[in-house]
Amino acid sequence: MTKIGCPERAGAETMADGEVPTRIRLLEAAVAVMADGGWAAVTSRAVADRAQANNALVHYYFGSVDALRRAAVLHAVEKELEGPVEAILRAEDALTAVADAVRGLAARGPGSAAQRVLVEAMLNGLRDDELRAETQRQIRAFRDLLAARLAENRESGLLRPDADPRALSVVLTALIDGLLMHVMVDPETEAGGAAAGLVALLRPSGPLPGQADGGEDDDGTRR
Repeated sequence: MTKIGCPERAGAETMADGEVPTRIRLLEAAVAVMADGGWAAVTSRAVADRAQANNALVHYYFGSVDALRRAAVLHAVEKELEGPVEAILRAEDALTAVADAVRGLAARGPGSAAQRVLVEAMLNGLRDDELRAETQRQIRAFRDLLAARLAENRESGLLRPDADPRALSVVLTALIDGLLMHVMVDPETEAGGAAAGLVALLRPSGPLPGQADGGEDDDGTRR
């Protein structure tokens, strides 16, 4: 998931004169190299060549190639998921926001560079303790925040009264990552429809708050 609370946000990645900082150029290059060739393809030479930068700058900014790989993963995850994650956590209706996030991510096409890097992170996180620890921290932070939103939605009648918000936050977090992986393997996967179908099962019986009996929302936005 995204780096919740990370100070290095996408909007701060350019200098006042519009030039992209060298560190960000190296991160973007590392993401592209990893997406094309996998974890092992990220070397100081390959990244420096892709970024059109001096090879020594990789070690200046990151210290080691392994540190660069971890930083590239977190950079890609943040760019790919920060927007959808914030939309989910800020939405009045978290369930609809989850379905919308899945639909939007899947619409970017099968296996964007950042999504391929997400898969690399899952695989190599099993062998890299630092990457696994950071990924674990992010996932747990998102689950906690999502569980709080779901608890609020249950109280307001948008979620079934017998639903467990904490358990459901685990399922929905895994749903987002899992459906993206399925789209990469099978681009014809109806990820948005699948997410919407699950959301429908989690709704309470009867009309939702603000919804007329048997009808659509007044604004027609809830699916």
